[in-house]
Amino acid sequence: MVKRTYYKDRYNDNKVWEVVKLSRGYYLRQYICGKQFGRGMRTTKKHIQSLGIFDFEKAERRKAQQLNQTRKGGAK
Repeated sequence: MVKRTYYKDRYNDNKVWEVVKLSRGYYLRQYICGKQFGRGMRTTKKHIQSLGIFDFEKAERRKAQQLNQTRKGGAK
């Protein structure tokens, strides 16, 4: 089972980072206005820490989706 954690970007309110813990590393995705931007990347914990993502405020998946939906013009 993989563990997914969402982080709200402190510099861009429209961006949410998804960090997925894999058995041998991490997978990092970014969502802007509720849509995934790029493919994502397999990376290490050290790299994510160097970006400062672990210092961002955690967001629950549902709240992260609602946050992005309201910025796009309405919740579904």
